[in-house]
Amino acid sequence: MNFFGIKSFLILLSLTAQALPSIAVVLNTETIEGVEIEIRRPDNGIYPLIIFSHGMGACPTNYSGIQNRLTSAGYIVVSPKHADCISGSTKPDLPWREPERWTKQTNSNRKDDIHKVLDALPSSNYAEYIKSFKQVGCTGHSMGGYTCMGLAGAWDSWKRNEVIAVALLSPWHKPFAVQQQIINMSNVKTLYQGGSKDRPISTELIEAGGAYNQTLPSKYLQIFKRARHSSWTDGVLAKRFHEQMSYYIVSFFNLSLKSSPKENLEVEKSQVRELHFNH
Repeated sequence: MNFFGIKSFLILLSLTAQALPSIAVVLNTETIEGVEIEIRRPDNGIYPLIIFSHGMGACPTNYSGIQNRLTSAGYIVVSPKHADCISGSTKPDLPWREPERWTKQTNSNRKDDIHKVLDALPSSNYAEYIKSFKQVGCTGHSMGGYTCMGLAGAWDSWKRNEVIAVALLSPWHKPFAVQQQIINMSNVKTLYQGGSKDRPISTELIEAGGAYNQTLPSKYLQIFKRARHSSWTDGVLAKRFHEQMSYYIVSFFNLSLKSSPKENLEVEKSQVRELHFNH
């Protein structure tokens, strides 16, 4: 399978990283198997792969801050543009208020996008920069978190065995939680992030019998003081959270994909209201 570029450009950024190292970031846009993607990578070398899935009605460019921080920490980040990015639709296939009705068919186009990308990358021009196609991370915000949970096995037909770590940023977890599907996310490490002003998603993450409790170890969770559902995007009021959010996201993927110390995820930063971990 070959990549067909609809357009390609390079952006060299010298990120003024505070807690993270500064590495030049190269950004390309491509189309693979009909899926438009953004690829961020360090300017040279071989690095682990992370798939990023955006929120409903958003686009990868709405999350450049966190993606650039991941890349500057030594990761290749591939971000598909799902159909709702192109249309701008914020309505899923089934109502948000009826998570018990959601099935593996609900917004399965997102699964299809990522399956196509993961299948095609090994024969692409980018393969030479990717450390392993057998150990891949996935991170996503809101509906992107739902997408990563599906890929981790919450929907059995979505599962990709190469996805061994998922970082779920205020994820839409309700369909899996109410249907007791989270137990199927086996053989993966899981990170949850939420905000104290992000209701009801974050509050239901940590309630008794909620998504975090249903998740198998290894698992990690941080709730950030005053963070809202949009705090992972590039909004003006959101960026103040990104340094500390990214500290945990990077530490999580460093543990999962680079065998770095797990103790970094036990550090309680100043913006964190709740910190949980079970190695």
